[in-house]
Amino acid sequence: MLSLKRQFGPDSSASRRVPLRAAFTLIEIVIALAVLGTMAAGVYIGFNAINTYAVSSRLYSEAQTAAQNQIDLILSKEPFDVRAAYVSGTFDCTTHKIPIELMTTAEIDALTTTCGVALPTTAPASAPATTSSYYPYYPYYRSGAGQPISKQAFIYQDPVTGTVLVTGTLTSTVTDTAMTMSFLNSTNGGNPWPLNTRKANVTVAYTYRKVTYGGASHGDYTLAIGTLRTADQ
Repeated sequence: MLSLKRQFGPDSSASRRVPLRAAFTLIEIVIALAVLGTMAAGVYIGFNAINTYAVSSRLYSEAQTAAQNQIDLILSKEPFDVRAAYVSGTFDCTTHKIPIELMTTAEIDALTTTCGVALPTTAPASAPATTSSYYPYYPYYRSGAGQPISKQAFIYQDPVTGTVLVTGTLTSTVTDTAMTMSFLNSTNGGNPWPLNTRKANVTVAYTYRKVTYGGASHGDYTLAIGTLRTADQ
């Protein structure tokens, strides 16, 4: 056995001091948290900018598609016979020879006053009854007399909440170019022969992340496409 002197002497391990361990100071922790917070804020701003760009690109693609679909309707809708629609000298909406996609504003006025088609002034929430005079012209509407037709182009909803964030409005304006061919005068009583060519201008307007700064409003977008269509007869 060890003696008591050896067990509790000055060289015994029981009397040795435990060295202090190194640690972070409060200032170091605060600085580290500040750096992490700055990095997190930068990452959030970056992802938010990327998401904004992705959504704006998607909306622009939808606007292009909606406008192109309307152009395709204008170029393909049948029948389009201006001579038959004006056989009496004035536009006769009862002949149904000009589709609404190719009607001028004056012809749309005649459609509402002469044929009694009640076009709504805002986008319809649902399709009308098949017996309604408006049914063949759904989903078009217009704000008032002398105005072109419009329709809802698209709706963008939040995928989580279902809240409608963006609504696109398509407006189609059709005008008669009044172009004629003079070398056919002999077949039209000496008068220039009308080509019955119409110009259509389709615009899709929508608002996304609208803000006001510098005294001006920003966030309104408009896409426009135009085309020409000649009557079948």
